[in-house]
Amino acid sequence: MPSEEGREVLRLLAEKKIDAEQAYRLLLALGDVPKAAAGKDARDSTSFADAEPRMKFGPNVAGKVLRIKISEGGKQKVNMSIPLSLARLGRVAGLSRMVGRFGIDLRDLARDISSVGKVVDIADEDGDRVEIYVE
Repeated sequence: MPSEEGREVLRLLAEKKIDAEQAYRLLLALGDVPKAAAGKDARDSTSFADAEPRMKFGPNVAGKVLRIKISEGGKQKVNMSIPLSLARLGRVAGLSRMVGRFGIDLRDLARDISSVGKVVDIADEDGDRVEIYVE
């Protein structure tokens, strides 16, 4: 049974937002397809970065990275980069919950991004801060 992210990939395939090859590569990277089923001609890759240039999630997505920095009490807790297309798929291991504390829906934000640069910079009086960039 596919993971929640795997079901999202299948939904995108059903809606014809991605083709079968792209769906297969994403499912393989998510671990929802056994590597033994990949065959000799399939790429043996678990990296979304390898799949990024072929994805068609919208304009200006290929090669773009979503950089997210989260600080709590002035100390950096998260500094990560993920392919923009992966962020558009939805849940990224607890990250949505962390930025959600600041009222940010990561999935909606990723889908609405159309240019590079800083898209979010939120800080509160406790020294907690979220910065989101597109590079």
